[in-house]
Amino acid sequence: MRPLSALVVLSLCWIQVSNGQFQIQPNGIDEKDPCGYPDTSRASYKASALLNWGYGFDSLRVDLARWGQSPFVRIDSVGATVQNRPMYMMTIQDTAVPSRPRKRVWIHARTHPNEVQGTWVTNEIIKLLLSSSTVARRLRDSCVFNIMPMYNPDGVELMRPRENANGIDIESNWGVATPQPEVQALRRLFTQLMSQPNPIRVALNMHSAIACKRYFVYHAASGTSNQFATMQQNFIGSARAHFPGGFEPWTYFVSWTSGAPTSYPESWFWYNHHEAVLANTYEDKNCLTAGGFDTTGVAILLAISDYLGVSGPTSIASEALSPNSFQLEQNFPNPFNPTTAIRFDVPRLSHVTLTVYNMLGQEVVTLVNETRQPGSYEARFNASSLSSGVYFYRLQTSDFADNKKLLLLDALGRDFKLKTDGYVSTKKMILTK
Repeated sequence: MRPLSALVVLSLCWIQVSNGQFQIQPNGIDEKDPCGYPDTSRASYKASALLNWGYGFDSLRVDLARWGQSPFVRIDSVGATVQNRPMYMMTIQDTAVPSRPRKRVWIHARTHPNEVQGTWVTNEIIKLLLSSSTVARRLRDSCVFNIMPMYNPDGVELMRPRENANGIDIESNWGVATPQPEVQALRRLFTQLMSQPNPIRVALNMHSAIACKRYFVYHAASGTSNQFATMQQNFIGSARAHFPGGFEPWTYFVSWTSGAPTSYPESWFWYNHHEAVLANTYEDKNCLTAGGFDTTGVAILLAISDYLGVSGPTSIASEALSPNSFQLEQNFPNPFNPTTAIRFDVPRLSHVTLTVYNMLGQEVVTLVNETRQPGSYEARFNASSLSSGVYFYRLQTSDFADNKKLLLLDALGRDFKLKTDGYVSTKKMILTK
C-alpha cells in the first residue's frame, strides 16, 4: 500500500486556566454544574486539548460535507461566534413525504469544548437519522430534527476547557442582561422555531460528565411542576428501557430543587414555554472507559420516538444499528496509552484493510486484512512497543478510503515531544492529507 503523505503545520499551544477556577468536587459534580470540573493540570488533558479533544472544527466541516450529500439534510449557518465562526445547524427530515405538521426536535452539543463524548453521541444520532433503518424512516417522516453539532467552535479551536473566545461559559450565560454572541444567536433561533406551526417539542443539550456516568439532568418538581417532573421520568425511563444498564435512573442527579434558575438554555424553555417543551441536559461519560455511543444514540432516539408517539416495535433497535455506508470513526480514547479502539462500519460484503502509519508514512501495523460481512466492527490497537507521538490509521476497501490521526502518550501520560530537524517542542498539530 502506498505510504501516506502529510503536511504538518506547527503552532505553539497555550492552555489558559484561571487560578482555582477548575477544581474537582468530592463527587465530581454539583447542582450548578452537572458536568463536573476537569483537572486541566493533567498532562493527558493537555495532550487531548492539542487535538481539540479528538474532534475539531475542521472535523465538523468534513462531516457536514458528507452529511450534506443526503437528500434529507439542509445545512445553514444560523449565527456567528465571537471570532466570526459560523454556527452550523442541520435540518433533517424527508421532504418527499407529503407536507404535514412535523414534531420538532432540537439537539445541540459541544457547549463545553472538552466534553467531546457528547459530540460522539450526537454524531451517532445523525448517522442513524440518515440511515435506511425503519426507525430512521419513521422519524424523518414524522419529525423535523434541528441539530447544532458544535455550539462553541471558538472554544474548541482555542482549546478552552469550557469557555468561548471571551472566556465565558456560555452554558450558564442565558440570564445576564447582555449574553454572549453564541447565546444571543441560539436564543433568536429558539424564538423563531417556537413561533413555527410545529414548535420544538423536545430539546436536548448534549454534554459529558467527569463522574463517568450516563445520565439526564432531572429538574425537580419544586423548580418546575409535577407534570414536567412526570414527563422527564417517563422519557428517562424510556431511554433506560432501550439501553438496559446504560443510563442512571432519574434520581441520580436531581437539580432545581430550590426553584428554576435563569442561567441555562433549559431555563429559557421553562420560563417561556413550561411543559410545552421537554428540555433536558444529557451527560455522557467523560472518561477513558466511555464508549457505546452508537447504542446510546439509538436509545435516545427511541426515547424521543416514544415520547412523541411515533414509535414502532421496540425490536427496531437492533436493526437501527445496521450500517448503510462505510464509515471510519475516531479512535477512543484519544490521546491513549497503550491501547485504543478503532471502530468502522461495513455496509456490504467487502475486503477491508485497516492499517496504522507513522508520521513518515511508514506502515506500523495492519490491524485488519480480510473480507468482512456487513456490520459494525472494532479493532484494538496496542502501541506499547511504539514511541509517543502522532500516528495515522487508514481504512481501505475497493471503493472507499479514509484516514484519521491518533496521539500516543508516553507511559507516564506526559506531553509528547515532536522532533523535527533537531528542534523539540510541545505543539499543536494540524494535519491534512
